[in-house]
Amino acid sequence: MNEVLYKNLKWISVVVFILFFSIMGCSSSASKSIENTIESYYKTHLPGLKEKTQFFAQKEFEGGTLVLTEKYRGDGHAFTELFLLGDDKKILKVAHGGTPLSMCFTVNVIEYGGCKILFGNFNDSKWLVEPDKKVAVNIQSILVKFKNGEQYEEKVGKGYIVYSKELSDVEVVELYDDKGKLQSDLNDLQRYGNVFDETSFVDVEQLP
Repeated sequence: MNEVLYKNLKWISVVVFILFFSIMGCSSSASKSIENTIESYYKTHLPGLKEKTQFFAQKEFEGGTLVLTEKYRGDGHAFTELFLLGDDKKILKVAHGGTPLSMCFTVNVIEYGGCKILFGNFNDSKWLVEPDKKVAVNIQSILVKFKNGEQYEEKVGKGYIVYSKELSDVEVVELYDDKGKLQSDLNDLQRYGNVFDETSFVDVEQLP
């Protein structure tokens, strides 16, 4: 009986192992496909750019995918691109967003499809107005609250994409380290003088 049970458990473990790596492989393949699509966009629409493309965040959205990137223009100005891809992985729309300078994050805002999309990337430091010095930050998670009661808390990497299910004003954006210590919030942006950067999608021409 124990021998039969052992064989069954061993077989189940093998099946789970195969399924896990199959799923991981599909996910990796899908991400690579999206990266290739975006690289093709830059080569077609901005062929002179030589810097490496930075991929900050990716999230499913209404059957498609939102992808946040940055590719340095080489002219001293930096901003991000938020791409909206359809379910066929073709780029439908793109929006431009600001990047953090003295502060450690930005909140770029788009109203689209009956919801509000927030996105931005991070710095590893922030400037304190008083006593006028730079301090290091370690951003590992984000908390966003909307005035309609929607609340989202999630782990982050080099950037974030968060969206509401309905149009609603943003009430709270807080950034934390891996120990739950607050690193920055909207109050820091208010002290610096600019909280929300409004932007919008533009259509991307589909090439044959």
